[in-house]
Amino acid sequence: MSSVREVAELAGVSVGTVSRYLNGQQLKAANQAKIAAAIEQLDYKQNIIAKGLKNNQSFSIGLLMNSISSRFGAEVVSGIEQRVEQQGYSLLLSGFSDKPALIDQKIDYLMAHSIDGLIVFLAGEEWQGMERLAALDIPVVTINNPNQLRNVDSILIDDRASVAQVMQQIIDLGHQNIGMIAANQDDYVARERLAGAKQTMAAYPDRQLHVFEGDYSRTSGYRGAQALLAEGITALFVSNDNMAFGALTYLSENGIRIGQDLLFGHYDYADEHQFGQLPILSIQPPTEAIGLAVAKLLLDRLQNKTQSDGQTILMHHEINGLN
Repeated sequence: MSSVREVAELAGVSVGTVSRYLNGQQLKAANQAKIAAAIEQLDYKQNIIAKGLKNNQSFSIGLLMNSISSRFGAEVVSGIEQRVEQQGYSLLLSGFSDKPALIDQKIDYLMAHSIDGLIVFLAGEEWQGMERLAALDIPVVTINNPNQLRNVDSILIDDRASVAQVMQQIIDLGHQNIGMIAANQDDYVARERLAGAKQTMAAYPDRQLHVFEGDYSRTSGYRGAQALLAEGITALFVSNDNMAFGALTYLSENGIRIGQDLLFGHYDYADEHQFGQLPILSIQPPTEAIGLAVAKLLLDRLQNKTQSDGQTILMHHEINGLN
């Protein structure tokens, strides 16, 4: 097995320079390239266990989330994993499966495994114990959970502004009666999306917003489309891709033509346009970029061993107009 010294000799740099490279510190581009080439040529592998014992680190990061079953969650986690593995860390995933009473127990489980940092994904609304995160002696980053806790950084997404912009486009196209299938208002993201629609509509008292509250399921999307079409809407925006599938099923079964009988908008994904060439408005979440940003925040704090006053980073959706 190759050693750090052999990597240094082949790259023509000092052992200390190789060590800094392996710890994720920035070096001169030329030195980074030489070290990377030497590592590949020698097939060098770090002894993570020995390194962890020496530095009192486990090189594992805890990820607490409700469920990874949604495409949004899976793609964000993929972005996180991609970045942390490049720096020699592994993810330890723990889910609470719609049982918020388990969250404290899950944190205890992760901490018992000596994680170096913690990512909390979609737990703020379900759990009333967010203050506990600030008391942990490791860096913490939350996703879509606004907070002002010391030692806890946050990644938020501009859901409110994005939906407001889409509603403005719909109004600019002359629509008077606009429908929206919103998700249950007991979570932050759902409230932000509906608030964005209402924010735009408030400036147009002659227009009407008809809202159906779904539950993220295709069935609720189907029922929402049925109920809103009965109210005479000419444009429909669905605030979740799964509910959009249900709404489109209803439209197809009833011969309602998108782009002719109804303007349609929804949340979608940039890499796979699920609905083909339909003339739609879409909001596309930057899922992988969110994951990479979360990982960067956490890794920066781990590598620099810094505390945080609780910074917030706002990510932006991509909005696509009509085809």
